[in-house]
Amino acid sequence: MTHETPTFAAETRPRTGTRYSNRLRKAGRLPVVVYGHGKEPQHLSVDGESFIEQLLGGAHLFELKIDSGKSETCLIKDLQYDFLGDHIIHADLARVNLNEEVSVSVPIVIKGRDKAPGCKVAGAIFEHPLTDLEVSCKANAIPEEVVVDVSELESNSSITASQVELPAGVALVTDGDAVVAMVHVKKEEEEVEETPAEAASGAEPEVLTERKDEEAGE
Repeated sequence: MTHETPTFAAETRPRTGTRYSNRLRKAGRLPVVVYGHGKEPQHLSVDGESFIEQLLGGAHLFELKIDSGKSETCLIKDLQYDFLGDHIIHADLARVNLNEEVSVSVPIVIKGRDKAPGCKVAGAIFEHPLTDLEVSCKANAIPEEVVVDVSELESNSSITASQVELPAGVALVTDGDAVVAMVHVKKEEEEVEETPAEAASGAEPEVLTERKDEEAGE
């Protein structure tokens, strides 16, 4: 399933710099820069709330209708956050043709965990080390998400990136050996553990009562 390309009206920024960008944000605008394809970078702004809403919804590709009369199809390349890391304050976008190959990170959606035999074993721990996969595909065929079915995952087994089924025309960029999901069972600790000294010597503890009896008979 591909994400529908959202379209935004973009306004040219007559000035750049931190103070001017802060003013734009207070007015509800998000500063963006569009670059690539051998053209000069364009400093623009878009409606911040709706643009970020599309970003958080999984959009990678955007159509910008610029006030100069031009239209640009762009791919998200980088996002800048505030110092707390909570809010997006700037976006870099790269010009693309819809038929060119691009590399993007696509979120992973885990399904079937409640049915996985390994998850029903006592002491089972389910882990999901990767939250997204880097893939390569045409700009107009970027999947909205990658579904990973773990319903048949046994205990002490895993699913790697190379085992994930991708849509037609989408190639894996992430290392194929990277673990996407796994189930391992926590082993019960032994009730009695030997001290390191006892384990090394194998000696039995000295019986003190016998030692006292020997001293009394001398």
